[in-house]
Amino acid sequence: MTKHIVIVGGGPAGYVAASHAAAEGAQVTLIDPHPLGGTCLHRGCIPTKTLVEVCNLLDKMRRAESYGLHMSGTVEPDWPAIRAKAGKVIDLLNTGINSLMADRRVAHVQGRGRILDGHHVEVAGHGVIEADAVLICTGSSPILPESFDADRARVVTSDDLLHWDTLPRFLLIVGDGVVACEYAFIMNALGVQVTLVAMGERPLPFIDSDISAIVQREMRRRGIEFINKCAVESLMAIPDGVVALADDKVVASAERVLVAIGRRPNTQGMGLEEAGVELGPRGEIVTNGFMQTCLDGLYAVGDVNGRLALAHAASAQARLAVDHALGVECAPLDESIIPWAVFTMPEIGCVGMTEQRAIETGHAVSAGRFDLRGLGKAQAMSELTGMAKVVADRVSGRLLGVHIIGAHASDMVHEAAVLLRQGATVHAITQTVHAHPTLSEAIHEAAEDALGQAVHKPMKRKKTHHAEALS
Repeated sequence: MTKHIVIVGGGPAGYVAASHAAAEGAQVTLIDPHPLGGTCLHRGCIPTKTLVEVCNLLDKMRRAESYGLHMSGTVEPDWPAIRAKAGKVIDLLNTGINSLMADRRVAHVQGRGRILDGHHVEVAGHGVIEADAVLICTGSSPILPESFDADRARVVTSDDLLHWDTLPRFLLIVGDGVVACEYAFIMNALGVQVTLVAMGERPLPFIDSDISAIVQREMRRRGIEFINKCAVESLMAIPDGVVALADDKVVASAERVLVAIGRRPNTQGMGLEEAGVELGPRGEIVTNGFMQTCLDGLYAVGDVNGRLALAHAASAQARLAVDHALGVECAPLDESIIPWAVFTMPEIGCVGMTEQRAIETGHAVSAGRFDLRGLGKAQAMSELTGMAKVVADRVSGRLLGVHIIGAHASDMVHEAAVLLRQGATVHAITQTVHAHPTLSEAIHEAAEDALGQAVHKPMKRKKTHHAEALS
């Protein structure tokens, strides 16, 4: 008998769940009042990465003479045209998702779903839809505290910024996470004077400290002001902009403010508490390793479960939940080895433990590092900023984490993700021949450095205890 899967929410969790369930032979109903693709496609990953690519191109064009190219006139960003480019990408991908759903005969019900239990969802105008299993994939929304809601024309979240008709001369960003840092570099590249105010000591505090140190250095080099250890308590509108207050003192001011202090799971107004669904302290839906909630037949996938706020993690969770619901043999995800990609300038790719985390969890650590400027490919590309870092257990040689910052870092990190999933040692990298000249050689060199054997670094005349244990 064909099973019926109902999915509430059409973002990277929802539409991937729908596609996978249909491929497994299930009848699928996808409920979402908005165009499919979710925040990632319409307001997050895709438009911001389009902006990043524009800014990277702009940066290269401004450095054209270093490549031996002479350009007549100056290169200036055209914000309305850039927005239009992002809009075209969004429309193209949205059309693609709709075509995929049609190809898989997924029924798209436009409306808001209300959860009655693990097998029934009510949709206004469509009645109650019965299912063998229900997946909640409603994502998350940016947090905007009441004390920050000074003037919605000037104080925005990442949901609103792309709707600006013009760019400000001065922008204040509150936050130190991925959204805050990515937009700091984007706006700076587009000619906006940026100040970033953060509670922590460094940008991207969850990233390996060697990597975030380079981010902070690049902010300083590009003229992005970074104010750390400052907890903004409120924002106040003034005639020509907004000021940020901490301890009743003005700590920064700007024409406009981007608030990027985190996101909140979209669980409000869905009848979850009435249905008896267990929620966590931030409103997230509590799930087990198979994404099951406390109700039979009900699953929660992606940002809404608060486990890992990454689009690709949401998609992976979606496949797992569908398999479990359909009785396909499956195993819980190892969320500790899901890679991160952060599109600062330069970009970051990382997976596994940071050096600090590895030490905290009791590992005797050996860390190898290699600067991109030591690579022939990086020199040829004139992309010298960045490094690769390999973290290993110095006793067993087991690979614990790989962290990269530099050109194409987000593309290179998956070599390490595969090895971590296999429980490989650092020798798996050093004994794998890497093509020359490539940027991936940085990972190879960093792994060799963890053994005290990096070819393109000054030789360590005497092996350290780390290298002796790993060799």
